Amino acid sequence: MSKDIVNIKVSDIFKGFPDFQQEQHVVVVHKKADEPRKLSLRETNIFHKKKHRIMPTIYSTLDNDETIYGARALNVRLPSHLDRHTKDADIFTETPYKEAREAEQALDTMMGFDAFYVVPAEHEGTVKVKAHATDETYADYTMAPKGLRREKIGSYYYPTIPVIKSALKKTLADPTASHRHAKDQDALNRINIMQRRMF
Repeated sequence: MSKDIVNIKVSDIFKGFPDFQQEQHVVVVHKKADEPRKLSLRETNIFHKKKHRIMPTIYSTLDNDETIYGARALNVRLPSHLDRHTKDADIFTETPYKEAREAEQALDTMMGFDAFYVVPAEHEGTVKVKAHATDETYADYTMAPKGLRREKIGSYYYPTIPVIKSALKKTLADPTASHRHAKDQDALNRINIMQRRMF
């Protein structure tokens, strides 16, 4: 039986898909396994050349209904000597999985290859975006608490200081969270230093 060669336009294949636009910039399309994979030396080199762009890329995907919490919510307010170094971003959202996928796609596109993957965290309601190169987490997306009070600083939203202090005190009073006590007590101390203007 003979085989006919048929010319098919890419636009015909994607016809009917609202997200497809021929003029848009190149987006990395790949089969996702959502588990770590080994990178080639070329990919590893690209990852480390571009890793300084990871956090700006994650921030570029944030919507007005997303709230940055954790260490970055304090660092944005504290004087630099009271900052705590952190590699990842903690983000409250109503749709953790959707936002994690959006960030992953933006990061893969920025890198130019399949550089990141998405996995659920041990904590229910949280989804992680991790790098294949190092297996490190660069973003945690967690279901936003109801009635979260927040404020806009610059271009992004953060929980208010009273909300942050309340959460820290709750953790410090919980004996089952003893593994977090030293870190959270330090965070509370740094807030108190800022509020009392002891710097």
